Amino acid sequence: MPRVTDQRQFFRTESLEYLRRNFEGKDLRRLPLVPILEDFLAHTPPMDLENGSILDLGCGPGNNLFQLFTRYGAQRGVGTEPSPEAVSILTEAYPELEFYESTTDTLPFSTGEFDLILLRSVLHWVDRNYLLQTIGEAIRVTARYLIISDFSPSLPYSTEYRHQPEYRTFKVDYRPLVEASGIMEPIHRLRHDDGDEWNAIDTVLFEKKPLDTAFPLRRPDDFTG
Repeated sequence: MPRVTDQRQFFRTESLEYLRRNFEGKDLRRLPLVPILEDFLAHTPPMDLENGSILDLGCGPGNNLFQLFTRYGAQRGVGTEPSPEAVSILTEAYPELEFYESTTDTLPFSTGEFDLILLRSVLHWVDRNYLLQTIGEAIRVTARYLIISDFSPSLPYSTEYRHQPEYRTFKVDYRPLVEASGIMEPIHRLRHDDGDEWNAIDTVLFEKKPLDTAFPLRRPDDFTG
């Protein structure tokens, strides 16, 4: 079977199809926070996001963004989806939030524009050619926090997407890639495996360190004895 070669076009279509297939006719505003995030936040050190800003990348039906926005009393909530039709549906459902048509590897936002970035069940969808760009963009636009919640098996593997077998999803531990930036420090991690290591999910809260703390300046004299 031929593989998908144009990831952006695939997701412009699949973004809308996913929304229709799973949530058409439902009141999106009544959807709860997904249980994994609910459990995670119950054990997470407090995050001061009152009057702050939250960005949910690949926000799906928008429920996680809306619930976090409401719970933390944030001033601004923003979501992205690659389908313009999905963005229109979400904008109508959540008039107090902002939605933008965008892929995750090139974001239309300023550096440090948001207090919290959420990547919930997104990274395993990203074409491997765009994975590092996606993580880099998430790090770039956060000023404080990043939450990544995704599959994290002991060994990396891929699977065919059951709705479109020509597209492949990728499961791997993404935490080392974030930590390798040198400026993102993991401060809380919760693992859900339900006895199935292959489908284990890690949810990790990272906090952004000041550049001078992460990379203290060393002058030539510091290296001489």
